[in-house]
Amino acid sequence: MSRAIKTVLAAALVSAIAAPAMAQSSATQSTNATVKIVQPITLTKDADLAFGTVVKPTSGSNTVTISTASDTPALTGAGDAALATSTASRAAFTVGGEGGQTFSITVPASVTMTRSGGSETLSVTLTGSGSSGTLSGTLGSAGSATFKVGGAFTVASSTASGNYSGSFNTTVAYN
Repeated sequence: MSRAIKTVLAAALVSAIAAPAMAQSSATQSTNATVKIVQPITLTKDADLAFGTVVKPTSGSNTVTISTASDTPALTGAGDAALATSTASRAAFTVGGEGGQTFSITVPASVTMTRSGGSETLSVTLTGSGSSGTLSGTLGSAGSATFKVGGAFTVASSTASGNYSGSFNTTVAYN
């Protein structure tokens, strides 16, 4: 190889090594930002869970139930308890908020009712009419939905007479 060719090749090699790399030194990506604004969710109690007046059995026991479908209590079991004429109701609630949105319902599994003036208790098993719901209407308008809570407890011949009461918290939240 001639000296001139070697010089040209050497110059080309030095030039290639010394030249800045043509790699990309920055990149840009467009990213979206989104938000959905909704009205606050509200919960209104329309009715308390009230079993009315129950005449305890002379022997054995009965289960007193108010279902989520009816305000009328029912008796089951081997005892001879009776339901006296009185006002009874399942708990009823109205949910308000942004139309068309889904929400969850949380009801505790039970509530303890304590006898007024005493320490005796009744454990009430609670049942909600659902664990979720959808508000009426569409996004941009107010919506509403309702749900119920029923319950059941056992009354025995040994249950102390008196007025029993307790309270429980029900929670709704947007999904």
